[in-house]
Amino acid sequence: MKTLLELQAIQSIGNTQQSVQSVSSEPSVFTALLEEMMSSSTSSLTDTENLLGYYSNLDNTSSNSIDTNYLSSFAYTGEGNKLPNSYYNELLQTGENVFSNHINKDYINSDGYTNVLEGANAYSDIIEQASQKYGVPGKLIAAIMKQESNYNEHAVSSAGATGLMQLMPGTAKYLGVHDPKDPVQNIMGGTKYISQMLNKFGQNVELALAAYNAGPGNVSKYGGIPPFTETKNYVNKVLDYYNA
Repeated sequence: MKTLLELQAIQSIGNTQQSVQSVSSEPSVFTALLEEMMSSSTSSLTDTENLLGYYSNLDNTSSNSIDTNYLSSFAYTGEGNKLPNSYYNELLQTGENVFSNHINKDYINSDGYTNVLEGANAYSDIIEQASQKYGVPGKLIAAIMKQESNYNEHAVSSAGATGLMQLMPGTAKYLGVHDPKDPVQNIMGGTKYISQMLNKFGQNVELALAAYNAGPGNVSKYGGIPPFTETKNYVNKVLDYYNA
C-alpha cells in the first residue's frame, strides 16, 4: 500500500508537466494500478487470485498457510515496498507512458537484495514465489543460495549436490525435482525442504539450517546442531548472510 501512495504522489507531480487535454482522456496510473491489483484478471494471476486479497484475509490467515497471492504475502515477509520484476515489466508493456517516464524501477525496488546477497536479484521472482508458497522468508532463501552455490545454477559438488540450493539426488527425487539445474525447480525444491525442516524443529532457524546441511537425523540424534565443523560453520555463515 505504501508503494501505491508513492505512485499516487509521483503521478500527481507528473500530471503537472502535462496538458489537461493529454491527461483527461487517460486514467490515473494510481487508479489503473489499484484497479488491476483488486482485479482477478491479470495475466500473472490465476482466476482465483488477486493482488490485495491477502490483506482482507489477514486475520484469518496463519503464518503457515499464507495464500498464494502474488504480491499480497509481502505484508507477511516485510517486503511491502517491492514490486516483483515480472509484474513491473508487465506494467511497462501496457503503454502507460506516464508510469514508465516518471517512476524509477530502482527506486520502487530499492529494498532488493544488496551486498553479499546481490546475486539473488537474478532469481528474485522465483524466490518471491517460493517464499509465499512455503512461508519461508525470501532473504533466508537467498542466504542459503549464497552459501550453497554462490548463485551458480550449474554448480555440482563432489558429493553430487546440484544447482542453486545444492540438492542431493535422493533429496531432489523426494522433493519432486526432476531437473535440479533448473532454477525454478531447484529453488522451489530447496525452499520446500527448508520449510519442512523449520516445521520439524519448531521454526528454529539454526536447527533447520543444521538439518539442511547434515540431515534431520543428525540434528535429532545430537539434540541440536551436530558437532560437525562443517555444519557449525555452515549455520554461522548462512545466519551471517541472513542478518547482513
